[in-house]
Amino acid sequence: MSKQAAADWIGTGEAAADQRLEPAYWRTRVFRNSYVRAGKLHRVRGWSAKIQHQGVRRTISLGAVDQDVAAAKAADLFAQLQQTGWPALGAHEGSIQPSVTFRPGSSDPSESIDYWRLRLVERKYRATPDAKPEFSCRIEHDGAGCYFPLGTLNEAHAAEESLAIFNCVTGEGWEAAAARHRRELTLALFWSGSPFCCTYTTIHTHPGRARRLAKRGAAAAVSVNVFVVEPDGTVAVSLRELTNQAPGFVCRRSVPDIASLRELGQADEPGLLLVNRGLPGFSGEELDACFKQRFPGCPVVAFSTFEDSEQLFNSTAGSHYGYYLHRTPPGQVLHLLEEKIPSANRVLRLDTVSLSRWVRHYFKKQVDFLAGGPGEDTLPHLTPREHQVMNHLCRGALDKEIAEWLHISAWTVHNHLKNIYEKLSVQNRTEAVMEYLQK
Repeated sequence: MSKQAAADWIGTGEAAADQRLEPAYWRTRVFRNSYVRAGKLHRVRGWSAKIQHQGVRRTISLGAVDQDVAAAKAADLFAQLQQTGWPALGAHEGSIQPSVTFRPGSSDPSESIDYWRLRLVERKYRATPDAKPEFSCRIEHDGAGCYFPLGTLNEAHAAEESLAIFNCVTGEGWEAAAARHRRELTLALFWSGSPFCCTYTTIHTHPGRARRLAKRGAAAAVSVNVFVVEPDGTVAVSLRELTNQAPGFVCRRSVPDIASLRELGQADEPGLLLVNRGLPGFSGEELDACFKQRFPGCPVVAFSTFEDSEQLFNSTAGSHYGYYLHRTPPGQVLHLLEEKIPSANRVLRLDTVSLSRWVRHYFKKQVDFLAGGPGEDTLPHLTPREHQVMNHLCRGALDKEIAEWLHISAWTVHNHLKNIYEKLSVQNRTEAVMEYLQK
């Protein structure tokens, strides 16, 4: 973290002490702190200040997102220190205070509105293209965590909603919070295992557990019937709505477990089955007995939900033939299949062979996109050599492999990656690949 010396520094003594009582003194001395989580650098939204008094120096978080407000709080805090000293404020030598407004006697900083105000973020990806901007907040408790969209860009209202959600999670549990509040999740569909092919997108869950048959009108008569197996009712509702938005598809029903698939009959005409791969019986004989043997021509696509895309990347491992992940546009879960539907003049019959062919074609286009070099047009601030490094990086190559292919040293590859990270405003290889692919 860089430090900047102010030009109006007086020194020590009474004049300096008097100057520290003025917000103007602290205006250039407050700063935003940062921390590292899961290998990524995060910068907090609130301002902090280093305050020295009576030979002791502390880093204090001021609980303000406006620099002028933070400067005023720092001046007030220094005035309190002159009157009462550090012990009265409950500070401990050598400690860094949590990023909340200091409240004497408060045992849990998460009970403060200011605590949640400083943790508000505006997420990069929205649930639908026309969704309005809003703050989100990551709630953590008992080893689990999740982002909750808050429905507003008003900091005060968003912080109050964050605190209410946190109290619901700690008081009643995650299931109760999920039933009452929207959650932001990464939904990944696994189309192939070898090579590993996955598309993923951001979804927002809908509170409620209603599961019912979709109404079939004249337009739905030529649609592919989709059935969903998902135990979380809020996720199932979101999947049903997103599926119904895909041209040529209609979600006929969602069931909570694999055994419920026995209720389906030939009259249901299943055309596509989406099933949570984490369910008991998914990889055993139960799915075969309940569905595959009865509907052998119906494709089965596994899916899973994650807290965010980083968690998805960490959970995947490259197969013998490589792996490919592609983010699809917001609100388009079945993006891979949608382009096939308008050309059909009759009822589309999906089967595993045609689905496999479409999957290969879809991901081949993504690879051809890299091989053709269109990134040089969309990312002109990268040098030709940096484009070459990124092309190999997107294919999962290691630094040593990139160095051998480009006939350069590994240290030169490291320098290229460092420059790429700065130009793309990313922190690691995964973020660089995803940013490059989306351009």
